[in-house]
Amino acid sequence: MDSAGNPYMPLTVEAQSLGEAWEKAVRTMMERGYERFVQAPEYQTWTKDAPMFITVSDPMAEPRVSPKAQMDLEMAKEYAKNYIHGMPKEQENSFDYTYYSRLRHYPDCPIRACMPAVTTDEETQAFVDKYSDGKCVVRRIDQVEMAIETFKKDMTRRSVVMHTWIPMRDLAKFTPERKETSSPCLVLLHPQVVENKLHFNVVMKTNDLFNAWPGNAYAFTELQKYMAERIGIGVGHYTHFSVSMQIYADMYEAAKRV
Repeated sequence: MDSAGNPYMPLTVEAQSLGEAWEKAVRTMMERGYERFVQAPEYQTWTKDAPMFITVSDPMAEPRVSPKAQMDLEMAKEYAKNYIHGMPKEQENSFDYTYYSRLRHYPDCPIRACMPAVTTDEETQAFVDKYSDGKCVVRRIDQVEMAIETFKKDMTRRSVVMHTWIPMRDLAKFTPERKETSSPCLVLLHPQVVENKLHFNVVMKTNDLFNAWPGNAYAFTELQKYMAERIGIGVGHYTHFSVSMQIYADMYEAAKRV
């Protein structure tokens, strides 16, 4: 507990490489994480939990995956390939969501993009009738490609934000239609170009630090490298923030060995 009496303050970790960052983060969470019981429909367990910032100064430095992690380098490479370039459509559609589908096939709507800030239901319907004859005008957006093209035109842009959230689906977890569905743990990616390098800032709502973080961070930084190469600049730092980073109780003993 900190001096202000708040047991759930954000934890911070700084490292040069992803592998080093993961090992430091595991030790920090086991020593300072909050004891939190999770009672989700799919599992009930104790966790070590806290908001956590992890900053990596050189995400391309070795080891990019710690030799102590549950996921090895080949598994991380396969995960990253699917994350950036996708799997066959049948496999993509077998999941409630994939990060590839939410980032590179995001369902958006020109009506939503052009509507006034606040409208009544009647005004909304009138707007839809006027601009699309009352029909759905959804289109798929490749946010990664749009971000790359934006930076190519102006590297000083601070408004390049890629996100995964679909509120009408992801905030409706306990409705009958969505009771069995899941929502993305990755919420947004906010890249910035400074001194001719692409710096990546990632926000996740929850993150399994011990099992999932090594693969997540490897894939996200592979996207960082992919975008930097397309833009024609270098790779900068990587900052990963999870609002609820956790280690589950069944991994405590393995985490202690790290």
